[in-house]
Amino acid sequence: MIETVKFDGEHANTVLAKQLFLHDKKKKENMWLVCAAVDNDFDLKDLNKYLPCSSGNLRGADAESLEKILGCRKGIVNYFSMINDVQKAVKIIVDKRLIDAEFASFHPMDNTASTAISKEGILKLKELAGRDETNFEILDFSSIAGIPSAKPGAGAKEPKKPKAE
Repeated sequence: MIETVKFDGEHANTVLAKQLFLHDKKKKENMWLVCAAVDNDFDLKDLNKYLPCSSGNLRGADAESLEKILGCRKGIVNYFSMINDVQKAVKIIVDKRLIDAEFASFHPMDNTASTAISKEGILKLKELAGRDETNFEILDFSSIAGIPSAKPGAGAKEPKKPKAE
């Protein structure tokens, strides 16, 4: 798909984004909207270890939650939908590459078109949505590649305790 999306002129170096709406299978109130560069090849298992979610419980959130919380249909989730999350129930995680880019491209609540916005535009939307460090994070996805799980119950096995004699 990336080969068919072309930006030119002042937007020639725009980085195209992909979005994932995820939740914890066991604690469905834990939800994340992940916005990453489309060519960023990160492993969901590594993301699962990074997030406060037990190993193997990171899932794509259901269409009903998507529509109810983010106000969009399945297949068109995007960065702009955080404006619809008035309860701030979804934590937004944005790829550092999108922030560092001259422009980042997102679908504007419809996947038949794309729009490009600057870093300032991304951060302005964050401000307008009332987001802060508790529910908005800029993540360098390369920093989570291959990380060991540090959370109990998140795939890391506790060391065995010596038996009492």
